[in-house]
Amino acid sequence: MKVPTYILLCALSTLVTVMLPSVSVADFFKYKDNSGNLIITNRFEDVPKKYRNRVKVVWDKDLAAKDPVARRSAAALEQYEKQEVSKKVQQQAEGKKDQSKKGKTLVYELDEKTDQLIRRYE
Repeated sequence: MKVPTYILLCALSTLVTVMLPSVSVADFFKYKDNSGNLIITNRFEDVPKKYRNRVKVVWDKDLAAKDPVARRSAAALEQYEKQEVSKKVQQQAEGKKDQSKKGKTLVYELDEKTDQLIRRYE
């Protein structure tokens, strides 16, 4: 019995999708051992059974908020995004200026009294 090609393609794409790792917010498990050391792991299986009742779940974003490097990176990204937005606004404003000047000719004049160069569109 011959299986249609589209069924094979669907099965293959489903298999590939299932096999790819999914991107999600990771959680971490933290606990203190008997010596008072703080231990953080991303696998619950790594926590010894005697400490599992002490485990606190910490979300990835919570850890990033406490990490100075992550805070600096987030601040730099935010500043970059603000600069990009201001560039877009400036480019749009320049585009509007250019549109208002379309079909007009740039004329230069010299003011004889002040010796200043005057530019205007006609």
